[in-house]
Amino acid sequence: MDEVIYQQNEADAIANLPLGIRERGRVEQKKYLLVGRILKAFAYDQFAYLAEAPTADYEKLLKDGTGSYSTRKIYYIDQTHLDLKLLTYVAEHDILIVNEPHLSGEREKYWNKLKDDDRVVVTVDLYRIGLVYFRKGQHKENFLIRF
Repeated sequence: MDEVIYQQNEADAIANLPLGIRERGRVEQKKYLLVGRILKAFAYDQFAYLAEAPTADYEKLLKDGTGSYSTRKIYYIDQTHLDLKLLTYVAEHDILIVNEPHLSGEREKYWNKLKDDDRVVVTVDLYRIGLVYFRKGQHKENFLIRF
């Protein structure tokens, strides 16, 4: 929590944000930097970027963090019309990053379905970002954290 979520954004990181992210305002900047820290904290070698209106900045952030040192896949989801079929492709150590899970009633419904699904073990609701973990053997928990 302290190393990733509550980490203070350094002035250099804010100054070096892509122009498209800077133009979207402070909330988007804060979210983008958080996603960057999450990607650094969890090594991954594959990613899936599922978005209705893809943003090159997020796709580049995901691509730049890809390495060959893990068997984890990160799914970045920024869509309204989703179902749980995606979970059939998710492996035990994979992570879902759900952008704006409370943006609309449909997204809220999807987020709640994810939390209730038996395959999902841990969810972290940061309001603007939702994190979903699949760890067998761990007790099911849903966290709501102020960010």
